[in-house]
Amino acid sequence: MDKLAVSGSLSGAYIKWLEVVKKFYSVAIKDSGIQAKLVRLKITLDDLTAASTLISDLEAARAEYLREKGESQDATKAKDTAFVKIDDWMSEFYAVARIALEDRPQLLESLGKFVRS
Repeated sequence: MDKLAVSGSLSGAYIKWLEVVKKFYSVAIKDSGIQAKLVRLKITLDDLTAASTLISDLEAARAEYLREKGESQDATKAKDTAFVKIDDWMSEFYAVARIALEDRPQLLESLGKFVRS
């Protein structure tokens, strides 16, 4: 069990968990004695190899997820910056509109600003 890194409790942290799983499969694939013991549990070399391939797929998917997550965070920062700029511009626009429409304040409502009668 120590050789396969399955003694004790399995960590809930993703990176540590993945390291344990990778070690389990890599050791099991290389050690025919362990393979013989796993056959009793209906785990064949083909199963071990397939699982090892799935681990590679998992790592690739996780890398893609992290890349996309980073891109999403960058896009959110860009969007927030754009909203700050447009908010500043709109504040100035409404100030100018209040001055321009001082004699006809109800027209400010067509710009989306509530005006008390």
